[in-house]
Amino acid sequence: MKVEAAVASGIDTSKLFRRAEFWEEGTCTLLEIVNVVGRWESASEWANRTEFAVVESIRTENMAQGASVDRYEYARRNGYVERIALRQNAPKLPFTNAPLAAWAGKTVDEMNALPVTPAAVDIVYDALAQSKSSLLAEKAVDARRASWLVDGGAGGINEGAFFAGLTKSRIAVVVGFFLLGKGQLYGYVLAGRLVLDATGTFEKAKQIFGPLTEPIFWVLTLGAVFYTYQQSAEVKSKTSDFETMSKEEAQEKEKGLDRAATVFEKMSLSNLRSQSKED
Repeated sequence: MKVEAAVASGIDTSKLFRRAEFWEEGTCTLLEIVNVVGRWESASEWANRTEFAVVESIRTENMAQGASVDRYEYARRNGYVERIALRQNAPKLPFTNAPLAAWAGKTVDEMNALPVTPAAVDIVYDALAQSKSSLLAEKAVDARRASWLVDGGAGGINEGAFFAGLTKSRIAVVVGFFLLGKGQLYGYVLAGRLVLDATGTFEKAKQIFGPLTEPIFWVLTLGAVFYTYQQSAEVKSKTSDFETMSKEEAQEKEKGLDRAATVFEKMSLSNLRSQSKED
């Protein structure tokens, strides 16, 4: 009966959503989003984690960096929560929001029987972030989640509010990709074009390549974007399957590692550890 009510009211729980990094393969349904959101009311319920990764080199980009002890302690000292914490803890939390379950045409028991998928967790976090950041203020997370729920869940998920947060993250990711992060190679290509125009070199190139000049430039541009995307995908592919352990085990293992490559990094790492001991 509840499933029929949900269908009758026009709720499509099979609607698909994508990551803020929309080129990623992972997708989830609205029902899977409900399954994540209905398992907690405050970020404090999942902010603390007990699984940590050891980062052997802080200069080499890898996915384990987001799960390190240093990253966790920094986040907790400053009132932040982490994406990795939601990934680790959401599947362990019980689904408790009965009104939200009913809105989706399910019972609490049926929701608890559904697996919490990594893609759903990431998409929910993307919408919470409203930015490119993986560290979020705990109070902001609570406020944003509350804005998604109509009448505490009885009226379901406000898809407009949820998608607005996801869109803000998507814009931030794209802008960051092209201007600040890996896509800065594209920025170099674009800057190069401006220099060519300003110096008249582009016009000289037209004399050599003729009408093919513009297509050649854009092929090079797309090639730069594809190259940087491939780099990002390769890092994730090679380093996403990292080992986690207890905090004590991770700290013990880190004692035998010289993760800093420069004097400044060693000083920074030493300061971080000193602050951790003081706290």
